[in-house]
Amino acid sequence: MKSYSYNNVILLIQGQEITGWPEGEDVITFQRLEDSASHVVGTDGAMTVNISNDRSGSCVFKLLQNSESSLLLTGLITAQENGLFVPVFVQCRNTEGGELISGTQGYITKPADLGFGETINENEWTIILERLD
Repeated sequence: MKSYSYNNVILLIQGQEITGWPEGEDVITFQRLEDSASHVVGTDGAMTVNISNDRSGSCVFKLLQNSESSLLLTGLITAQENGLFVPVFVQCRNTEGGELISGTQGYITKPADLGFGETINENEWTIILERLD
């Protein structure tokens, strides 16, 4: 029998573990920005497959608005917006299931949107990565 627990998923940004997660089914998502392959079919019906070298991707994740990890992310976007570009490195591991995802040479698209109300809110962060494996 196999099991799964989100407690076994670790997200690292710049080598620091991210904390302060909300509940949900899509708290962390990784996605390639382009297809790995495409094809062209000639007039004779023969297909040629084009293999892409584009391995870029995105990492989108949500944090509770009081997450201490927001300080790291805010510091990175502030440096970026003030001309001090610091490439962002991301690694995510499910220690129970063995999945490992890593992304290199990334940037944060914008500061997380902020909202305030009667209960705590979630902030969503997006990192675009030059290479996502």
